[in-house]
Amino acid sequence: MQRDALSVYLEKIGHPAGGVIGQVEPVRLEMPCRTKHNIIDCGVFLMRHMETYKGVAGKGWECGFSNKCTDAGEITYKQCKEIDDLRHKYLTKMLLSDANEYRSFVEPEVAKYKKLSTDKKKARSSSLRRNQ
Repeated sequence: MQRDALSVYLEKIGHPAGGVIGQVEPVRLEMPCRTKHNIIDCGVFLMRHMETYKGVAGKGWECGFSNKCTDAGEITYKQCKEIDDLRHKYLTKMLLSDANEYRSFVEPEVAKYKKLSTDKKKARSSSLRRNQ
């Protein structure tokens, strides 16, 4: 479906790959960091893959995630921490981007947060995680 949409778009703008891309069969890479049951963090994985992909396919591509999952394909604590760190990184970049029309509302909140003690920041984070 996405391949078809890309093909239509490329044809519309006159790109030479427009007619070809719709005929290409996608190949799913077997990446070592791949999980089986984590359907929540696909956006984080996608952002990281777009950030790190440099045209090298398969085993030569390092996306920076831990390569170990549990035997059941679940994410490990280390991968969970990496995903959480990236979630914060991407969210910060989006909220504080010049393209964000509401940045002026976010910046005072960031300033208030920076003034909090480490203990209050931890308590706030714990409270937010419990409410998810």
